[in-house]
Amino acid sequence: MPNAHVAAAATGLPSTTFNRRRMLLGLAAASSAAAVPAAAATRTPIEDPELIQLGDKTAALALTYQAAVAEREAIVAAWAPQWPAVPVEIRTRNEEGKVAYGLQGEWPEPHIAYNAPETLRRRAAAMREPRRFRKGTSPLTIAKDAVFMERAAAKVDALASLSELYCAERRRVWEASGIRPAQIKEGDARTDLIRHVAAIMERQPLTMAGAIVQAEALEVLSAVPPLQRSVPSLVSLLALPVWGEQLAANILRLARSAS
Repeated sequence: MPNAHVAAAATGLPSTTFNRRRMLLGLAAASSAAAVPAAAATRTPIEDPELIQLGDKTAALALTYQAAVAEREAIVAAWAPQWPAVPVEIRTRNEEGKVAYGLQGEWPEPHIAYNAPETLRRRAAAMREPRRFRKGTSPLTIAKDAVFMERAAAKVDALASLSELYCAERRRVWEASGIRPAQIKEGDARTDLIRHVAAIMERQPLTMAGAIVQAEALEVLSAVPPLQRSVPSLVSLLALPVWGEQLAANILRLARSAS
């Protein structure tokens, strides 16, 4: 069907999606026409043109989002193996420890925290502060204690330097990978898609063609992870189930009106 492929290219829709959508819209129109007596044909409702126009944009927005996801995943596949492991020497369970988040900012499994350079530097500085001794403590004891504390502080300084190297490598890989721009790009594409679906679901279809537009929008949105379907001040995490019920109600309403 060369004509279908040409039309698909003109609209930006994949040919398979275009053919399926054309078939569904055709079936919807045919079922509506069959359900309406000939005398009432002139009263058959015409679908909201804005809803149809929104539906024409769904596939392109979905493809943009899918491409952004693929770009981020490719970065993760290439750079995650280069993400530095936390040196055992600076790992900690202390509350002051920093969580060793992964390349994408994800929580590490198992939980791993590390001593940040600034924490270790403060610790070394505290060790070098003059200590108080009981009256009568011999100068030799005081001197030995000072040597001991300096050695301990030097070891902590060495750990601080190791932590600095670790943090610098984390920063190098993070920046070189381009993961942050890719995440922003994916987030923007996801937001555009969710807002688009919301705009579609806010309209009330007048025919089965409009209901199909809404069904396609929800099908596309189902590819977005559930915890990422929320856009502040727009939809809640329960938006997809609510919209699903709304679509079912619209279909039932249209079916009853045609009977």
